[in-house]
Amino acid sequence: MKQLIINVDDSAFECVLGMLQLCQKVEVVNTGEMLDSDEQRDSCVLRAIEVLRARNALQYPYDFTWIMVVMDQYLVDGIDGFRSPQAFLAYLAELGIDHLPHRSTISNNYKKVDGVYPDWSFSDTEEPHEVLRRKNVARQFLAAFNKAKVALFDKKFDNV
Repeated sequence: MKQLIINVDDSAFECVLGMLQLCQKVEVVNTGEMLDSDEQRDSCVLRAIEVLRARNALQYPYDFTWIMVVMDQYLVDGIDGFRSPQAFLAYLAELGIDHLPHRSTISNNYKKVDGVYPDWSFSDTEEPHEVLRRKNVARQFLAAFNKAKVALFDKKFDNV
């Protein structure tokens, strides 16, 4: 089984949906909107951080680095990265996230990541468990962000 995610202009949505319904072995699992405001994006980021904290996925202050890296690699809908660790931390503080690491913690660890997610390597460790744990922080953040986005749109469509 394969999953296909496509972006469709509003004017073509009904037509594309109709075509997909003609295909016997295709199931439309979910439809939704792209994030259309900074406020929606920010609420999804906040929710994702809350989920990671509740799961104790953020074991060390430097774990916020892996979240910044996936954002800087354009993997989070609506975020084009940050100029600096300070800008990243200021953004998180604006969202109301507390107990953030120091700028130097993010800066020092950012330099240790090489590659594009999920094919990261780290200059400070090759220990398989730690490498996997760091990648999983990013994976869990992306999953929680996308789940928050889906929930946001499901709620939006429930009110229609």
